[in-house]
Amino acid sequence: MSWKYKIFKNDLNGTFIYFPENNHSQHNNFTIFGVLKIKHMITIKFRGGIIRLLLPLVLFITSCSTPLNELIYLNGIDPGITYTSGPMPEEYRIRSNDQLFIQVISDDPMNAAFLNLVNTQGSMGSYGNSANSLELVTYLVDDEGRISYPQLGDIHVEDKTVSEVRDIIQGKVDSYLESASVFVKLVNRNITVLGEVKQPGQKLMVKNQLTIFEALGSAGDISDYGNRKKVKLIRELPEGKHVAELDLTNPQVIYSPYYYVLPHDIIYVEHSTKVYGAKNLPYAAPLSITASIVSIGLLILNLFRK
Repeated sequence: MSWKYKIFKNDLNGTFIYFPENNHSQHNNFTIFGVLKIKHMITIKFRGGIIRLLLPLVLFITSCSTPLNELIYLNGIDPGITYTSGPMPEEYRIRSNDQLFIQVISDDPMNAAFLNLVNTQGSMGSYGNSANSLELVTYLVDDEGRISYPQLGDIHVEDKTVSEVRDIIQGKVDSYLESASVFVKLVNRNITVLGEVKQPGQKLMVKNQLTIFEALGSAGDISDYGNRKKVKLIRELPEGKHVAELDLTNPQVIYSPYYYVLPHDIIYVEHSTKVYGAKNLPYAAPLSITASIVSIGLLILNLFRK
């Protein structure tokens, strides 16, 4: 015998009840056993659907978070251990378009005046810390790697260190003055910090031995969205540009030859893919909390109904 069913809504609890269309004599029996079974099935399906909906959302949000150990520099370093110093930083070698401040200092300033672009009667300190003022009295390295020193002639300085240039000029000055010393300073000592840092841009090196951490500190530090395990440093070498990748969470980074930065280095901090949800989904945190509360509530409700 075939049966046809009509669907009735139970106004008391909102469940749907199926009754045989042509056999109302079985209404009571079906109501007693069938309604309970159908209600139980609907409840299970509803709960299962909610859980299947929330579980991927919770997993996605939690997977977007960055572990704490990836936000810490030198992770696992023991403060009680004295670490031997890493390799000494190589000395920067002058290249085309660099600017050199050169001053000859003598016991008799009048004798040294003809070898200087500025009047040596002024204090050396008035020029020592101001890059802007030094640019007005510098020698520019041309495309052939030379500087034009009117009193001493053209001097080749490319691929030489600042100390080597000083020694070359000192040798030329000694033929004019007996007791004179030469001061040479690289003016355009800039580095560029880009990517996920708080203050990107070009920064002036405040000292000769500047570490990668100090360079990032001058840019306001890496943001919460930066990947501290993949910091790229681009350096111009005689054979071309070289790209090094540094893991700043690893204490061994202090032994890297790129731990100390050089003028004209470019530092790039990559974006961390694990914080996509936090940066591009600003409501990720509230959603995560809400999903957790709903999941716990469903679990408690299920326990009480058993």
